[in-house]
Amino acid sequence: MATTAQIDANIQNAQFSTGPRTPEGKAASSQNALKHGLSAKAVLLPGEDEADYLRLCAETLNYWKPANAQEEALVQYLCDTQWRLTRCARLEAAILSAEVPDFKALDSIGRHESRLKRNHSAAFKEVRSLINTRLARQQEDLEDAITIRTADKIKKRHTDLAAIGFDLPLEEVDLVMLRDDVVADAQSVIAASQLHIH
Repeated sequence: MATTAQIDANIQNAQFSTGPRTPEGKAASSQNALKHGLSAKAVLLPGEDEADYLRLCAETLNYWKPANAQEEALVQYLCDTQWRLTRCARLEAAILSAEVPDFKALDSIGRHESRLKRNHSAAFKEVRSLINTRLARQQEDLEDAITIRTADKIKKRHTDLAAIGFDLPLEEVDLVMLRDDVVADAQSVIAASQLHIH
């Protein structure tokens, strides 16, 4: 346990190490994390191609098609982690192509890369699980809605799907039913034509 004198001395000493005070010093200090960019808060660093980053994000978002804020945030994290992993490869190449490679920096990049790979793998699994769960639930709802619409046509009635908790537009359900009918009809035509051939 520190004595009162030690605590007073620590408080006085702390006055001498309060960090940068000038605007130039503060600006320089704020860039410390950008030295190699692997622990920087900003995803896109000075000198990196914003168009490449935006293309990566657009392609990743288009692939996963997130449907809500939670999914979108996870997919964005996946993009950002992938971008940082790509940066590791660029930094490693730059270090190894130097006349005198900085092996300490290379080791540091390797540790960051391992951490980023673990983060990327975990995020990928979480995104896949979250989106697949949503899609499976939507497929079940669609199949149930198709069953109800089929029964409605047989009984010549109209069930209000929204009133019983379905979040599917009637037009979408009818379109899927029509598509299924067209596919089934096409399969019958093909099967019948193959019978005539044999």
